[in-house]
Amino acid sequence: MSEEKLKEQIIERFGTNLYQKVKDFPKNKINILYYKTSPLKIRSIILDNEREFHLIIDEKKGEIFHDCPSFLIYPEINKKICVHLLKILSIINENLALNVLKNIEKYNLTHEDYGSRKKSKNYLLLANSCISENNLIEGLSFLNKAIINQKKCRNIINRYLLISINNNLFLEFFNFLEYGLENDLGEFFIPHEEVIKNGFQKFLNSVSRYSFYDILQILHSIDEIFEFGYLFLIEENFTKIKKMNSSPNFKEKYFSFYIIKKNINNIRNYYLDFNEQKFIDDLNTFKEDLIRYFLSQIENFCLIDTLKFMKNHFKIFQVPKNRFQGEYSKYKRELKELERKLYLKKFAFLKVLIEQHALNKTNANFRKKRNTYVISHDPANIEKPVYHYILSRIGFLGIKELTIKSSEIGYNYYIFKELFSDNLTAYSDIMYYKNQFWGEEDKYTINTLDGYALLSKINSYNYQLDQQFSDINDIIIIEWDLVNKPIQGSIVQAYGNQIIIPDINNPLFFDIKPFDLCYCKKKPVKIEANIIKSVNVISKCSFEDAIKSIQKGMECIEGFYPLSLVRKVIQKEISLFKAFKLVIRNPNRKFIPNYDKFVLAFKKFLIEFIEEEKEYIFNELKNDLEEKTDQLLIILDLKRELEGLNIDFSEIIKKIPKEDLDLKSFKITFIKEVHAFIENLLKERKIGATNIFKLSKMRNTPFSKYFKEILKIRKEEFENSKILHENSNYDLSLVKNTYYGQKIMELLGIERKEIINDKIYDKFVNLASTLNLKPRVVEKNHG
Repeated sequence: MSEEKLKEQIIERFGTNLYQKVKDFPKNKINILYYKTSPLKIRSIILDNEREFHLIIDEKKGEIFHDCPSFLIYPEINKKICVHLLKILSIINENLALNVLKNIEKYNLTHEDYGSRKKSKNYLLLANSCISENNLIEGLSFLNKAIINQKKCRNIINRYLLISINNNLFLEFFNFLEYGLENDLGEFFIPHEEVIKNGFQKFLNSVSRYSFYDILQILHSIDEIFEFGYLFLIEENFTKIKKMNSSPNFKEKYFSFYIIKKNINNIRNYYLDFNEQKFIDDLNTFKEDLIRYFLSQIENFCLIDTLKFMKNHFKIFQVPKNRFQGEYSKYKRELKELERKLYLKKFAFLKVLIEQHALNKTNANFRKKRNTYVISHDPANIEKPVYHYILSRIGFLGIKELTIKSSEIGYNYYIFKELFSDNLTAYSDIMYYKNQFWGEEDKYTINTLDGYALLSKINSYNYQLDQQFSDINDIIIIEWDLVNKPIQGSIVQAYGNQIIIPDINNPLFFDIKPFDLCYCKKKPVKIEANIIKSVNVISKCSFEDAIKSIQKGMECIEGFYPLSLVRKVIQKEISLFKAFKLVIRNPNRKFIPNYDKFVLAFKKFLIEFIEEEKEYIFNELKNDLEEKTDQLLIILDLKRELEGLNIDFSEIIKKIPKEDLDLKSFKITFIKEVHAFIENLLKERKIGATNIFKLSKMRNTPFSKYFKEILKIRKEEFENSKILHENSNYDLSLVKNTYYGQKIMELLGIERKEIINDKIYDKFVNLASTLNLKPRVVEKNHG
């Protein structure tokens, strides 16, 4: 069945707009967790606009469950069908996909997950997959998400606690306890109190191994946990905590002083022999270390979150505000200015694209719709892929990217002024967000030079990663992209099943640019808010290295370079010829840096694949060789051998019986048939028949042996063709059909004339004589 059939069905039933959205929706946002073909059952999770949607197709039950707005809002089946469902159908076997569409009315399209069983099972499948690959941080994140139905969460809680404790993942351990208690899981933690106690004790032995920022996060979680009555953790470990007061390690000291000071009222009641005065004296001495550390963090350009935690803790430690507030406020202002500069750098990059692709500045005709605006786009801009790239990077969403929040316009104020001619000051809500972030004065400008600095430059990286890492499954290739909302120091992020950002502690953090390919650690360093994954970047990666790594089985988060086609070609899911066509016809290629170099690297891969899989490709083409003659010639390595022959090779192929031939014998037979064709053509000596030969290109081919005969025929046909002469005119209608006659007339620029005068004829004769040709002139009245 034709691969175009599904496309035709989608367009016919749901329209070209939805089909285009399906085509443009990134495949790497689809995570298929389970796939069985008979009866069809698919479990999947989809990331869209920073939200996770679940989609389950169950042919046996006749149900399609999906929790996206389309399934919830619309009663009509045709309106319920969304980009997510159609994208999944475009990924699976086409016959199965067409069958689902054909019988869509027979399916029960649901959006409610009674008891949350469906979503919970999806998350458990993901968790199991990650944990089996020793990707524990991500596995724990999905285990946490699987706790949807509280009554069935006991085993999940126990599993989460044991995995985090046994693998020293105490940031995740305490975050989980905090999250669970805040979400009414307290009664379900009671059977696990011994496990929790063991975890707390084990953590106390490893405080020094954690980063200071992680300790601050853990303390925040512990504060929340203690609010729910878990002070017994201090009671049973007080001696150990108190002993850390005198530790030479700053992190242990900080942890100990904070826990005791924050909970000192309860400690007084537990420990009557607690020497509170000595503790206060030691704490007063430690305060000086605290202030010095706080100020040194500002000098070291630390995360503002570190200072925010410490600032809140200073209230507990009773550190005077005048000792730190001035420097803290100044640093906050500097970071705010840095964030604005990052936005301006992003705008500069987008402005370069605007100028390079000559986008029109037009009126957007803002129309208010609740807290969003619906705008009009210039039709000429809409036709350019780069325009859609820019829209998606400044907050546009919805069908045809017509909708945007007023806050997004405010944050992206300066690039909006480059794209649209509307007077934004007329919209109070937009200006509110603009003034909040940029200030009331218009003192900022976009410097396009900063944009050019973000354009990726090609490099020939070769780090021999296979020698550095024992398991290729530990690494992933990520194509980074321009971030929507720059965080401190970051202008790149990528989208997979979750948002991915480079770890700030990595030395390459500030060096990554949009469209850069990088080798990264597959296992995240941490996961924030259950959706943002921080990963370690190992090194940058060339196109050639990326393709070789994918050939070996390395995974890839694809952006605009279609690297997924490498795996599809290897796994024989798509013909290499179609893959190459998709690569060279990529509508986005005009604005993707170094795309031509990617094409060369992909072409090199295909040539090597052809060399390795010739017989397979030949068998695939065997039943349709006449239609795919050019592809066949590539497989047979005959492009050079057949250079200079302007022959319809498909007619020759028709004569060859293909059923029992292998590639080698087919090539031999084909070459014999080409020789027979040429020999027959030369034997017939039809006027102008040798025009199909370009001798300069045939010089190093097996067909150069016909040169002498070809030249002889060309000379004969020219000299035997009559040129009729009458008065001062010469009729070239016969000689123009010969090879030399045609070439001489082209050189003289008279190929469209048949009758020429004496003057032009003299030039014609001169050119003929340089080729040692003698024109045959016959008087017209003598016949």
